[in-house]
Amino acid sequence: MKLQHQQFTDIEIELGLEFILSQLEEPVLFPRTIMTKRLGYQRLVYSKEEALEYFLDSELADCRINAYPNLTEYKNVPRYKPNFLFLDIDRDNFKTDGKFELALYNTLKNIKEKLQTAPTVLFTGGGYHIYQPVDIPTALENITEFQEFDKPSEQFLRFAKDILSNNRADKQNNPSFRSCLLRIPESINSKYGTKVKIVKKWNGIRAPITRDFIEEFRTYLIQKKIDDYNYRQKILKARRYTNNNDNKIRFWIEKLLNTPILDFRKNALNLILAPYLINIKKLSYQQSFNILTDWLQKCNSLRKLDFKPEFLVKSALSIAIQKGIPPMKLVTLKDRNLELYNILYKV
Repeated sequence: MKLQHQQFTDIEIELGLEFILSQLEEPVLFPRTIMTKRLGYQRLVYSKEEALEYFLDSELADCRINAYPNLTEYKNVPRYKPNFLFLDIDRDNFKTDGKFELALYNTLKNIKEKLQTAPTVLFTGGGYHIYQPVDIPTALENITEFQEFDKPSEQFLRFAKDILSNNRADKQNNPSFRSCLLRIPESINSKYGTKVKIVKKWNGIRAPITRDFIEEFRTYLIQKKIDDYNYRQKILKARRYTNNNDNKIRFWIEKLLNTPILDFRKNALNLILAPYLINIKKLSYQQSFNILTDWLQKCNSLRKLDFKPEFLVKSALSIAIQKGIPPMKLVTLKDRNLELYNILYKV
């Protein structure tokens, strides 16, 4: 269905789109997603002409097209080949223009050394976008040595971004097959109010990924797998420690709840029992209120309270809820009330 838009035509935006499409793997498949400022979301289009209609409808603002087609539209859905690399060098990530330009220089140098080619470079108003077509015969998921890893083809896009830019590419931009949106030359970056301009054109060489580069990627995946395992073990260890610590807390505080005491009752209520019931046991306000007033009644039977129990309980619970504080540590109780410590906890 033809979109309504203002009566203006711009051959430059069409040429810009053709320039981008000429770098994608042939035949250029549709549908694929586009995005514009007016759309505000990714939308499937089924032809170059339909994409142009949306670009014109947005008055050329923030026009982008996905480097990868939407393969779910095809029967016997093939796997994506990571055959187009996207790097974003954002000016805001550098303290000076000199360091910003040096990052671009080093990235282009790395691409030449590792891939033996030269990419497209666009100036987007806020930085440089680098687009590099590559030749890779199949999805990495189809290669035996990569089948032990999760989504290796998609991980390759991110690895290439980091390794080729010396980790200077924008950390917020993590390329994926669904989000690899390329800006169109001569479209407008509405954030900066400037046109996207071609700085360098791709030299036409669809660089084959070398064996050394693939091995470097596989080494990266192995190390990442080790790092992820170590991180999970660290988290599990921290959880076990927390659980053991919680068990110790529960042991002596539960004993306190069943032990009426002669003194230290206000402090016990404010610093130990109310925080414990609210923030450790996660009981409701009313449940906690009932437990604490019962405990104070038992304490009163030993020695008459010198405060109004209901008022103090309400205050203690409110503070525990507002501050989210944990109960007093046992070692602190030992310093403040050794007699009570000896009653509640004996090693």
